[in-house]
Amino acid sequence: MSTSRLVPDQVLLLEQASLKAPLEGLRRVQKQTQKTYDYNLQAASTVQKDLDALIRKVNAVPDVASLDPAARAEMLKTVDGMLSRMRGLKRKLADLELQSEKSLRVVQTRIDHLAALPESMDSPEYAGWARKRLSHHLVDYFHRASPPLKRSAKALAEEEGIVDLVDDELWDEMAKVERGLDEQSLDEILSWVGENRTALKKTKSPLEFTIHLQAYIELCRARDPVKAITYARKHLSPATAAEATPDVGMSEGTLSPMEELSRAMALLAYPPDTTCPAYQELYSPARWSTLRSLFRTTFFTLHSLPSVPLLHISLQAGIASLKTPICVPVPQGVQTAPPSAYPLGGPPLRTTITSDGEIILSGPEGPSPLATGTAPTPVLSGSPAPPIHGLEGRPSRDCPLCSSPLCKLGPEVPYSHHVNSTIVCGITGKVVEGDGGEGGQLVALVSRATGEGHVYSKEGLVLRASQHPEGKIVEPTTGEVFGWEDLKKVFIS
Repeated sequence: MSTSRLVPDQVLLLEQASLKAPLEGLRRVQKQTQKTYDYNLQAASTVQKDLDALIRKVNAVPDVASLDPAARAEMLKTVDGMLSRMRGLKRKLADLELQSEKSLRVVQTRIDHLAALPESMDSPEYAGWARKRLSHHLVDYFHRASPPLKRSAKALAEEEGIVDLVDDELWDEMAKVERGLDEQSLDEILSWVGENRTALKKTKSPLEFTIHLQAYIELCRARDPVKAITYARKHLSPATAAEATPDVGMSEGTLSPMEELSRAMALLAYPPDTTCPAYQELYSPARWSTLRSLFRTTFFTLHSLPSVPLLHISLQAGIASLKTPICVPVPQGVQTAPPSAYPLGGPPLRTTITSDGEIILSGPEGPSPLATGTAPTPVLSGSPAPPIHGLEGRPSRDCPLCSSPLCKLGPEVPYSHHVNSTIVCGITGKVVEGDGGEGGQLVALVSRATGEGHVYSKEGLVLRASQHPEGKIVEPTTGEVFGWEDLKKVFIS
């Protein structure tokens, strides 16, 4: 199989969120439309009754012109009221129809974009498709920046013609709530929770409970016990704490909502300047940052968005295939080898990327998570810890991970598992296929003074020799002059 052939399941792994977000928006529009119909059916029934009553009054009068002005004005007022309600219903339904058409257009555009994935990277259409995807990832990165680079994201989306691939309204919604939290205001996030309460209850999210708890803490900080007690009775109770408790186990050291509620009730007796550590923590301004992080995580989960930028996930996937202990050294004190030092002949390892952008390395007998942001060299489950391998060499200027700012993302991903080395010629910049065997390209120039050498391809050395008046080879690094008989064959082991 050609190495340039594309596997859709792998290429489109990061694109699944681009379909889920507009589908969720379309579901909301349809639900709102259904609610509008159900609500206005009763209004339509009332209008019909008013209309029937008006018709009976008109039929009961032999001559409408003989009606007194007061009765005629009352009838006209009734007709105007019916027309006003019908116009209001028509306007609401028209707005919902426009939103539905927009959502359908966005979904169709994204389906067409994903369906246009070429079969091979050699296809003429692949460059344009890949550029669109890269632009989408950059716009996603701009929106996630703090503060968001909204103008840059909009300009790039319009320039590249990917407006329908970007969820501007979704990011604006998140930015609006985060601005409110930065200003220590709960109005925006309470409004957002009200619109998404059903979905939050399904996931047993503790977000709403945490918001009300923070509002209660602020009333205690203001030393207004009456309002604080009233607020707690209305919004905080053991039942609400139980609803906010996730089904999965709590992490060690984290208090459950019920425990948080029990501790917070004592704030009525403790002022903000208390020296008790437990209540100092509740009064701490850092709780606003924690609430902001919880909202961001909940928002991403609700809309099926990864918690890290798509650009980082794409870069980390590439870095994981390049990273070696020479590019990013093994931390001191680590007693196990990186995955690249896993002994040959052992059971194969499996690497997967979750929907949250975590890269997980699975051993032969069970998963051993190696998530972004964790230690880069865990002991693989089901296999003995291999020893540290002695590494020789130094960073290469031809390695993207060694010679670019990408190295900052290196510590967050696992080491690659290379069975054989990949050699890049320092003269031509091309990958050297094979070794120095019969008809091979891989050769070395060994310094007569130091005994050290550098590996190049024969193609690159022919190019160097063509630039020498006597056809000699000038070593690019040391400047030594070699003849063709000085070449040493190199074999990859």
